[in-house]
Amino acid sequence: MLRVVVSEQGRDALPPVDVEGDFAIGSGPDVRIRLPAGVERIDVRAADVGDGKTFELGAYRVHVAPAPAGAVAASPQRTESLARELVRAMLGSDGAPTLEIARGKLAGAKRALAPPESVLVIGRGDEAGWIVDDKDLSRAHAEIRRGWDGVRVVDLGSKNGTRVDGKRVKDAELHDGALIELGDLALRYRDPAERHMRGGATERPSTSTSTSTSTSTMFYVAIAIAILALVGLIWIVSS
Repeated sequence: MLRVVVSEQGRDALPPVDVEGDFAIGSGPDVRIRLPAGVERIDVRAADVGDGKTFELGAYRVHVAPAPAGAVAASPQRTESLARELVRAMLGSDGAPTLEIARGKLAGAKRALAPPESVLVIGRGDEAGWIVDDKDLSRAHAEIRRGWDGVRVVDLGSKNGTRVDGKRVKDAELHDGALIELGDLALRYRDPAERHMRGGATERPSTSTSTSTSTSTMFYVAIAIAILALVGLIWIVSS
């Protein structure tokens, strides 16, 4: 068993991940330790690690060493979640997962989730972290848990129950775009980092597109100037 610790320049290291056997590090979806896009893939053989080995991959530092006795291999959910945390650092203030009220009182209101490990209780009582005055909500209806293994919604024994994408749940993992229904209140979960890793809308437009548009505009302006010059010349000659 190997222990992997990933850190980014200028930031604290992420929690360690324990991996069994040989594995790959990189930005592709088929690697065990996933980093943001643009990082070259490397294959790590357990037999070559020895007492410890450090890999410098762009802005990331990956230290691999034997795991302590009794360590248990991390779930794929944890490694994916840690990859999203690296992307959040890259996206800055726009990278945090959020909840937005899609239906009910205060529709359109948003709340960003605090960093791991954190819990946000939603309900109509004073004990809730996000208080929504809705008769269909219990005083402490459900909680949103953001941990190093991802983001989950947990029903707190509410009267009207909790649903995710139409299915009643007690405890469920959340993914970008999920609709959480607490009684008649509906919340939309958004995760920019997850969307970015799928190649979604958080990616910036490529400069090639804007350059092409600019070049095309300049071409038509040049044609217009040439036509005006020709008209002027004909007028001078005919005068």
